[in-house]
Amino acid sequence: MPETFHSPEQVKVFILYLLEKVGYPLEYNDLAAIVIRDGYVDYFDFVTCFHELLNDGHIAREEPETPEASETEKGAEERPTDEKSESRDLYAVTDTGRMIARGLSDDLLLAAVREKSYVSAMRHLSLEKRGAVWNHSIERDGEGYIFHCQITDRDGLAFKLDLRADSYMQVQRMRMNFEDKPDVVYRGLLAIVTGNVNYLFEK
Repeated sequence: MPETFHSPEQVKVFILYLLEKVGYPLEYNDLAAIVIRDGYVDYFDFVTCFHELLNDGHIAREEPETPEASETEKGAEERPTDEKSESRDLYAVTDTGRMIARGLSDDLLLAAVREKSYVSAMRHLSLEKRGAVWNHSIERDGEGYIFHCQITDRDGLAFKLDLRADSYMQVQRMRMNFEDKPDVVYRGLLAIVTGNVNYLFEK
């Protein structure tokens, strides 16, 4: 069990670091999950520090887009607000929050903590949540085949890989596995190249 952050400054920088590193707005529940999942921050400290960051303008609320109301709905009496609507709001790091995250994360957060927490966050946030799309193709190459696959998200290219297969059966297995579990392929390679191979075996 990792040592929990007790300094509010560390907790706040940690929240800002992960939100800035992910690179796009998150729902409250998703942000809470990635901040507390590795045990560095407990839930009550997260709640306190999150609202302080929000009040100080380092995190901003972005309401999700909703379809325009119909003419009949516009004239109808306003309905009570859904109690769960706040949890569906999106939260993004502001310019000042981004400056804090980039300026203080090296000083207040160990490199191993930053790296592990980011990879862990990516495991939690599915490709669908990240607005990612993936595609692939197969190219004949002499006696074998080249399997091309890539994933793009809101920030552009996230992953691109070309693999040679010695047989048609092998390249078809590559295609089927990538189509079935692109998240697993992406997270597995991310874990390997960052040296966090143990993540492949964690649930």
